Amino acid sequence: MASVTASGVGSGLDINSIVSQLVQAERAPQETRLASKEALIQARLSAFGSLKSSLATFQNSLSALKNVDTFTKRSASSSDNAVFTATTTAAAAAGTYSVKVEQLAAKHTIASKAYTDSATVVGSGVLSFSQNGETFSVTIADGVDSLAAIRDAVNGASDNTGVAASIVTDQDGAHLVFSSSKTGLANAITVDVSPSDTDTGNLNDLAYISGNFALTEKAEAKDSIVVVDGFTLSSASLKFEGMIEGITIDIKAAKPGENLSLTVKHDTAAVKKSIEGFVTGYNTLMTTLNDLTAYNPDANTAGLLQGDSATRSVANRIRQEMGTLVSGLDVDLDSLAELGITTIEKGKLKLDATKLTSVLDTDFANVAGVFAGENGYATRLDTLIGNITAGGGILDNRTAGLKQQVERIADQREILTRRVASIEARYLAQFSALDTLLGQLNATGTFLTQQLDNLPGSVFKK
Repeated sequence: MASVTASGVGSGLDINSIVSQLVQAERAPQETRLASKEALIQARLSAFGSLKSSLATFQNSLSALKNVDTFTKRSASSSDNAVFTATTTAAAAAGTYSVKVEQLAAKHTIASKAYTDSATVVGSGVLSFSQNGETFSVTIADGVDSLAAIRDAVNGASDNTGVAASIVTDQDGAHLVFSSSKTGLANAITVDVSPSDTDTGNLNDLAYISGNFALTEKAEAKDSIVVVDGFTLSSASLKFEGMIEGITIDIKAAKPGENLSLTVKHDTAAVKKSIEGFVTGYNTLMTTLNDLTAYNPDANTAGLLQGDSATRSVANRIRQEMGTLVSGLDVDLDSLAELGITTIEKGKLKLDATKLTSVLDTDFANVAGVFAGENGYATRLDTLIGNITAGGGILDNRTAGLKQQVERIADQREILTRRVASIEARYLAQFSALDTLLGQLNATGTFLTQQLDNLPGSVFKK
């Protein structure tokens, strides 16, 4: 009689492997379903992130256009930038100015007579320097009264008002040179000398003051001089600031008697650049919306937000604002189309740069109203996008709902884990019982075989 064979304890079955496979068969379909659902939700959250990013980019393009100051800026151009340049504020009056650059401001430089070398003793006493009403004094003591020592004392004075001392050596010898660090006639240097009682030299050789011009003037202190529309202006520096309201002139070179021109006008280039940025930002937003809501019937594929009510609402509200005319303006300039901005396929905008330039040149003031006025496009769109992207807004609520779905999936995974653990425990109990039963049957079969073999008349077969 054949016996029930076993490869080990009980039935010899690999219970753990069997249970593991059965549990995996229970878990896999549901885990796959949850993973697919979560992946789709995460993809949609990412899609809303892309939409918010495009909205933020477009809103940034509105920041300059909604600001009235953008349309009050002036630009200035010189007929010869090598001679002078200019900058302006909104206070500058538009027009063309005649400019003549007669003279550049210069620093004052005075020098001593020639000495043998820098170690030559000059004399002791007090040197008092004066510039533009400011003074400082340097005491020259006996024994430290050489040309080099005086140079170092002047440069090291803590209250030095802007006099640099140096030693220049030429074919005649060493000269002590005093130079102003500031340009302008008012910054001319005077040097008053008070020799000490023990002066063994002649410190008076360094005087430069009325009645004693011992030093030689090497470079005259000068103011810059320009003539604007017949009015002569002077400046201690190379900059003329505030002398003409709203205009700052920086001079580079002098051309005495030569008439140049300074043209001040509305800064149309900056406004045009801002409008171009507006068109680019809007088109980027439309591309994002089109991609996220597209449907391809041939491939039967759809964008991640295709059919989403929140996304559809955002697109409709933005398009509605773009199509609303600006109230309170001239009927000939109350829409984007009047500026050369028209709608093309897929809701995008096209800019006619030539038409825009023409409008900016001829009707600049009204262009400000199209964008920056109370009902201007930039003002309205900025408010709309702010509401759309704000906390508690339509997109925030939509993404919050998706995040809640992700949390619910996490809860479902926990439930699935507990359920699978329960199933695994049940299978282990059932198969363990089966293993025990099979073990008992196997033992019984062995016992019966032995008993039959021991019956009288039975023949043992090998």
